[in-house]
Amino acid sequence: MKIKTVLFDLDGTLADTSQDMCNSLNAVLSERNLQQVDCKNLKFHISRGAVGIIEYASEVNGRSIDSSLMRSDFLNHYSKNCFERTSLTKGMEQLLIDLENLAIKWGVVTNKHSKYVNRIMSGLGLDTRASCVVTGNMVDEPKPSPESLIKAMCLLNENPENIIYLGDDERDITAGKSAGVFTAAADFGFIKDSSVIETWNADYIFKEPLDIIKIIQ
Repeated sequence: MKIKTVLFDLDGTLADTSQDMCNSLNAVLSERNLQQVDCKNLKFHISRGAVGIIEYASEVNGRSIDSSLMRSDFLNHYSKNCFERTSLTKGMEQLLIDLENLAIKWGVVTNKHSKYVNRIMSGLGLDTRASCVVTGNMVDEPKPSPESLIKAMCLLNENPENIIYLGDDERDITAGKSAGVFTAAADFGFIKDSSVIETWNADYIFKEPLDIIKIIQ
């Protein structure tokens, strides 16, 4: 195996975006005199996007509050506040430095819309370092479809056997396998029960970001 490129999911893998998403959700809930959610528990619903986040808020409130208006207000608030408390996952900065020192390219493949991703990547100082960034609005079918990973391969002009994709949701692994790249589950991500990771059948399971260097070297 000769890995030339490492691709990352964004939420929960490359960065901890949960606090900003939680704060936006709670702000919208507060405006409606609804019960706010616990930010620690919200993490485990973020991989399902705005729908999953609002559904969790519905569970907390004991009734359905899911609506297009609710989602719209949440996303509007988040778009203005998506880089207030967001930070790189612990150990990720060192991993990126190590990859760059090894002349290994890295990029991001996420279902998140570019209007949030671009601001987050810029805020983290990664926009000029990433070799590619593929967002949900750049493809017709989001993960678990392999389309976004295939697009990344085209942008990178790289063969799938030289790429590993790291994510913290089963859909990341499904997309990676369908695209023919190596897959790795991020056990340090937004995962409530680590025992389920084994069922994803990823090629690797990493407890921390720097574990990836071991297989590359």
